[in-house]
Amino acid sequence: MKDVHSTRPCASAFLVTTLVAGGCFSGTPASAPDAGTNQNADAAASIDAGPTTDAGPPPDAPPLGDGVSTLVGGAEPGTNDGARNVARFSNPTNVAIGTDDMLYVADFDNSLIRRVTPDGTVSTVIDIANTFQRPFGLAFATNGTLYVETDNNDSAGHSDTTGTVWKVDTTAKTATVIVRNVGRPRGLAVLASGDVVLSDMNQHTIRLLDPDTGNLTALAGATDQAGFVDGAGATARFNEPYDVVVTQAGDLLVADYGNHCIRKVASDGTTSTYAGSCGTMGYADGTSANARFNNPQGLAIDSAGNLYVTDAGNYRIREIATDGTVTTVAGDGTAGFLDDTDASMAQFYGMEGHDVTADGTYLYVTDGNRGDGSQHNRLRRVTLTAP
Repeated sequence: MKDVHSTRPCASAFLVTTLVAGGCFSGTPASAPDAGTNQNADAAASIDAGPTTDAGPPPDAPPLGDGVSTLVGGAEPGTNDGARNVARFSNPTNVAIGTDDMLYVADFDNSLIRRVTPDGTVSTVIDIANTFQRPFGLAFATNGTLYVETDNNDSAGHSDTTGTVWKVDTTAKTATVIVRNVGRPRGLAVLASGDVVLSDMNQHTIRLLDPDTGNLTALAGATDQAGFVDGAGATARFNEPYDVVVTQAGDLLVADYGNHCIRKVASDGTTSTYAGSCGTMGYADGTSANARFNNPQGLAIDSAGNLYVTDAGNYRIREIATDGTVTTVAGDGTAGFLDDTDASMAQFYGMEGHDVTADGTYLYVTDGNRGDGSQHNRLRRVTLTAP
């Protein structure tokens, strides 16, 4: 996306088994959000009784329930670790479920990686001052290795125009640079081969990264050539491809943000349209061909193959079932913040990254501020099926 938050460009996150979505909001939003004047921005929810007006979890945080609820965080930013009634983030942009079933959050404005338990207890995993700056893209390999993209280059000058990809050991709490100056790969995913997929929203390409050597290989799209073309390898065109996930068959699904559709990329680079009408912005559920999206960003896929999309321009979360049927699972289409036991009545703002549990029970969404400094610093939970 084009930088709505011009002070920070955007990126993404994902994995092989459970996946994550990502994306910061760029481009011109369908209904341009102004969180500073949004009357619903601080409306929180009583988990059991529906909407209330608390700004984040109260001192005695209510138990989590059905629908959409705040797992941890609040209106005000912060760096506090601890239980969900005290822990805080500053513009969280992405979340990935680790092989240990913990949630790992890219705490963008704090330049931290945080670990969150399912009950909302937060601890800090990575905090490397002056080098590890503005994390966004996340992806776990099956061996537990976490790959992270940071928007700032860690070398001299700390450029914020081209990023760095890191290998993170979440147990040892260490981060090692794999490659620098890789553009803006908002979407990461790990293939069965061990290669890391990079979906680069600035260069409009899909590439493969060998994490052992740092070598990059083109898979689909052409550098700096935005557009829409289905076809083989370098003949394909994307327009700000954001998040990416891997299907059980080994294909890639890509949120083609600027084209308002979801694309499919085979292992040989052959690209086709998976859902939506590329080039047509809108909002419509239905068959994959008839459905419409508005700047899709984050992707997450469960073990059954159901795909979840953060439809950023529509402020909704959509599901694409394995038969191609598209439905809305959360959000009323209003930019704001509101928890509710009825997911269709909830409101979201940032929606820049999300991940789904492998069994499809819960979807976790980082609801940050899209880079505008507004009071959105939360990790939300959407109940998809009864646990």
